[in-house]
Amino acid sequence: MKRIRHLLGRWTDVSIWVKSILLMGIMLVSLWTLVILATQQLRGFSAESDVIMNEYMDITGFMNAFSAENVALETYIRPSLSANALENYIESRTRTDQCLRELIPNLRVDGQAQFVLKQAISNAMIYYRKSQNELLAMDSDQEKMRQYLSMKTQSAYIDGYTRDLLYTRMEQGGQQWQQISTANGHRTRQLLTFLIIITLMVCVVLMIFVRSVLRPVTELGHAADRISVGQYDAPPLEIRGRDELGRTARSFNLMQQEIRSTIHALEKQSEMEKNLRKKEAEAAQMQRALQEGRFAHLQSQINPHFLFNTLSTIAALSREEGAPLSEDLIIRLSNFFRYSLESDEKMVSLGREVELLQDYIELQETRYSGRIHTEIRIEPGLERVTVPKFILQPLVENSMLHGLKECISDGEIRVRARRVGADVVITVTDNGCGFDTRHPHTGNGKRRSVGMANIAERMELNGGEFRIFSRIGWGTCAKIIIKGEMKA
Repeated sequence: MKRIRHLLGRWTDVSIWVKSILLMGIMLVSLWTLVILATQQLRGFSAESDVIMNEYMDITGFMNAFSAENVALETYIRPSLSANALENYIESRTRTDQCLRELIPNLRVDGQAQFVLKQAISNAMIYYRKSQNELLAMDSDQEKMRQYLSMKTQSAYIDGYTRDLLYTRMEQGGQQWQQISTANGHRTRQLLTFLIIITLMVCVVLMIFVRSVLRPVTELGHAADRISVGQYDAPPLEIRGRDELGRTARSFNLMQQEIRSTIHALEKQSEMEKNLRKKEAEAAQMQRALQEGRFAHLQSQINPHFLFNTLSTIAALSREEGAPLSEDLIIRLSNFFRYSLESDEKMVSLGREVELLQDYIELQETRYSGRIHTEIRIEPGLERVTVPKFILQPLVENSMLHGLKECISDGEIRVRARRVGADVVITVTDNGCGFDTRHPHTGNGKRRSVGMANIAERMELNGGEFRIFSRIGWGTCAKIIIKGEMKA
């Protein structure tokens, strides 16, 4: 007992740094030992699992590739509209050969049954490939068909061998999984036993650390709390040992009287700094408000009417100079800007959208010089349907700038609006280059996706739908569905 007390007394004299290093060392060694054991168990389990899963993947991969090859062969044999039937068949045949190479028989690794089945598949594939080569060399369709029917029997045998191989591998895999599970359970029990031992050791070390370090720190904190609330006459701290905490307790007791005046000074200084920061924040806020007011004032000086009046003046000069085309284009441009800048409406009639679209098309047809033909058909009575502002023009602009950008002639854009039940369906179709809808944010589709995303978001907010259909080399179709009455 005296020996233990002597050791505890020596422990209280050890510095906190050494105590912390010892505690961290014990915990880290325990933790890393546990981690290493768990990692070894996991790696062993993972390695054994990977072997089983790789075998499954190799067999199923061959089955899928062989099935796809048979489909491609049937497409090639039968009258087909596809010009790439032979190319697709050769490509699928190459994939099957790649998968077959993964099923090389190995008696040391495979069981007897698997080895025999793999050998049978390899031999059958040799004769099957020979028959395929003979079929490809034939010119007569009837001869090809007879050869193909003969190969169907060979294909059935290969498929049967493969399914038997998969079933055999699954049986063996089940046995291996059971062995792995048993071994894993044994390792887990060992790991839990070691974990319990480590936990007990760490608990003992933590109790000693708490008694020698954390408890004096807690008492020091309580004493500081008492002083912080004005209890400067509290009893002095009990001094234990000669480590950092003991020296801190001595210094704390000596400085307790001096802290009283220091705290008062700090409280006054803190209040002054708080008031100063508050005034600085108010000054910064006033400065931001002043800058925003100046910016708003500058913006208000830009009068859209100046732009419209200037365009009207230019149109009048064009008329006097005998340039009717220039006059018409300027008037349409003025109407376009007026619709864009002056109107604060979020919802407009479909008729107004069509008028804006016609102005835009006239401006663009002058630019494209007949390369693009635009056709607009609106079912009678739909002009008064309410739609979100600016939903047609961005779609036509996307078709012109992206879909038909490289079009030299015969470019077509069709705008249709018709009623389907209680809904109104609007479509904008072009015969341009199209794009991959799965990757709209790459290449040329990155710029077009911004406007489409804006339209889709506004249609969703107003209870409608927006869909986009496109195929590279065929064109693009944008569909807007207005559900009954749109929400304003």
